[in-house]
Amino acid sequence: MPAVLIVDDLLSIHEMLDAVIQPTGFATAFTTDGEKALVRYKAEKFDLVLADIDMKPMDGITLLKQLKLYDPNCVVIIMTAYASMDSAIQALKYGAFDYLQKPFKVDELIATLKRGMEFRQFNAERAAHATLPAPQASDIESRLIGQSPKAKKLIQQIKKLCAVRTPVLLVGESGTGKATVADILHANSEAPLTPLVRIDCAVSSDQGFRDGLLGQDGAGGAWVQQAKGGTLLLEHIQCLPKPMQKELVSVLRNTSHGFRLICTSSEDLEELTDEGHFNDELFYRVASLPVALPPLRERLEDLPALVKYFTNKATNPLF
Repeated sequence: MPAVLIVDDLLSIHEMLDAVIQPTGFATAFTTDGEKALVRYKAEKFDLVLADIDMKPMDGITLLKQLKLYDPNCVVIIMTAYASMDSAIQALKYGAFDYLQKPFKVDELIATLKRGMEFRQFNAERAAHATLPAPQASDIESRLIGQSPKAKKLIQQIKKLCAVRTPVLLVGESGTGKATVADILHANSEAPLTPLVRIDCAVSSDQGFRDGLLGQDGAGGAWVQQAKGGTLLLEHIQCLPKPMQKELVSVLRNTSHGFRLICTSSEDLEELTDEGHFNDELFYRVASLPVALPPLRERLEDLPALVKYFTNKATNPLF
């Protein structure tokens, strides 16, 4: 039976959560502050942590940071009042799996706990398969051409990212190879034969785009459903209109455990977020692993190899 450690300084919350969670198949344990929770997590085995954000002497954000230092795979769900929403979004930045806004609905609470368990089980399965052969260097280096320091650094990053399912943000100017990197990440994933669904957010004004991506009631549209088990690639995500960005947050909260998310942008999303042009919660959900792709002018020493590669490709269709 999966076990949930619930951390809240209100005993009434303990009683309510115990009454609604236990009948759904979760074992529950309780502490009243972050310091006690950290001690108990280290001493016992818990699958999930459900923690209030506003506690003393250790608040939920600090507890989250400490838990992640001790156990990077710890799955933490933050509970927050509306007045603390900014802090809840910050919690995503520090690795929270998700958050629940008080007063929350019972069905939303249970659904979030179940998604948290699915995420934890996926990570456990991935760790169990860690002995699988790593992506062959030739598989990546044959498509990412270059021996410059920046090219080598990018290749090493991509090799590491092939082994994880965390969302990846590829940032770079047009022509830097973002689509190629996305293809490589999918092809070298644990399930390379699953769908890779590409969505170009630059055409978000087209009729049917919203339905295809967002669907109804935060469930995701047909494109999102097609990506289950595989990879969802959102290209030019900086072009997505802000109202759709907010709706996409709901879709990702409900469905992101079902696929690998890769986004591309030709602009600095953090800067756009700071300026208020990009949804802050969406930023933290898509940018947990940002990868900067350098333009050719910053690695001119790779130019001869690139010329040779594209010349061979143009003259030999089987190359």
